[in-house]
Amino acid sequence: MKKFLSLFLALLMVLSVCSFATAESTEPVHLVWFMYTASETPIDWPEVEEALNAYSAEKIGVTCEFKYMDESQIALATQTGEYFDIAFTCDWWNDYATNVAAGMFLPLDDYLDKFPALKDSVLDLAWEGTKINGSIYAIPHMKDIGYEVFWILNSDFFLNKAGFEKDLYISFEGIEPYFEAYKKANPDDYPFKMSYGGITSWQNCLVDWLNMDYLIGLEWEAQGTENEHVVKSALEIDAWKNRLRKIHEWYQKGYINPDAAVTESMPRAQAGVVQSGQGWFGAETVWANVIKQPIYISRYDGAYLSTSSIRGSMTAISSFSEHPEEALKLVELMNTDPWYRETARYGIEGKHYIRNDDGTVTRTELGSTNTGVQAYAQGHYTVGALEASPFPEVPTDIHQWEKTMAGYETATLSAAMGFTPDLSPVETECLAIKNIIEEYRRELYTGTSDPDVVIPEMLSRMNEAGLEKVKAEIQAQLDAFLAK
Repeated sequence: MKKFLSLFLALLMVLSVCSFATAESTEPVHLVWFMYTASETPIDWPEVEEALNAYSAEKIGVTCEFKYMDESQIALATQTGEYFDIAFTCDWWNDYATNVAAGMFLPLDDYLDKFPALKDSVLDLAWEGTKINGSIYAIPHMKDIGYEVFWILNSDFFLNKAGFEKDLYISFEGIEPYFEAYKKANPDDYPFKMSYGGITSWQNCLVDWLNMDYLIGLEWEAQGTENEHVVKSALEIDAWKNRLRKIHEWYQKGYINPDAAVTESMPRAQAGVVQSGQGWFGAETVWANVIKQPIYISRYDGAYLSTSSIRGSMTAISSFSEHPEEALKLVELMNTDPWYRETARYGIEGKHYIRNDDGTVTRTELGSTNTGVQAYAQGHYTVGALEASPFPEVPTDIHQWEKTMAGYETATLSAAMGFTPDLSPVETECLAIKNIIEEYRRELYTGTSDPDVVIPEMLSRMNEAGLEKVKAEIQAQLDAFLAK
């Protein structure tokens, strides 16, 4: 009996050692994350990904392959059903509403309470903006979640040479003296250079978009009136048309490059002394790093909070993920852990960036060329160190995010927050309308064509294609949504 007991205890010891060895050697769960890029995967990303995975494997038992994709690549991946666990989504890349309607994204309502740090990292209002049919399908990134649009002005010319003084609020029309001053000093150049996409974000504070692809929304100027819920085409909104008239006027005066409508891209570093951008007070350091010149900013529109503005940058979980909870663990890490967030955004400390005494970071030359990512697409912009400007004239405001979020308390709120139209009943009409818009968009948005000629022609064709039917369908859905 004693011999048997000894053998049994020896066997138990062997089994326990084997069990311990198995537990110790358990592989981390490996995920796939579709990430947005405007060009290509950053050169040094494999090294950055290795560092991220070493950290996340130890911290939460998860590693990840980040697949950087442009618009055509994500479209192909979606069409072919390529596997993913996590994906960047918004209204303009990997379309949020379309993917939800197709059943691609996991409803998160039953999961978020298990991840309190992630849930608490997002403003309540932002969660409301992500809802479709009452459910949350994505984590909105805390950044500039409201529409605020700025002039980005070259400091050297306007402050040092032309003698302008800094003005934090220059209206859209009020920028014209700046154009005039530059054109007078540089008659063969253009102060407001752009590509065929036109002026960045110029429309977003004129129309509360219900669907931007089809130029349909509510009129921001009507908020607070009896017409605040009236669905319109942007082509019927006076403020939108008047702004296009002004852009055309600037084109005729030679402020905009004449080849704008056929220019495929215009990097900020090559654009004019006046640029436009959607951002926040504090974004000047980001733009100065991209433009590589000292600049200052002045707001001409905003702030407005809407479903569209909140959905500008989000992360979703695949409905077909084999590891949804582990995926949310990783998303939580990205959005709450400063080290992980800074590494994803800037690269390896000491190689791709250095930390400054004030808590900001500065990219090295290698970091600037080899780790450039669309940081807003990864997760919260508000987590981790801020990037310092290389120019003393453009200091970093380390309190910028507290000020930005506080500013939203007085922002104009959409009268249709959380509403998402289902366009499947008018899919044919919408496709025809989009094709018509595409025919005119480049020349219209760059000021090349006369809006007083083009817009009536567009409206006539869009009405023939079923614009009124589309508006009526969206209006009926909005009325039903508001009635609930």
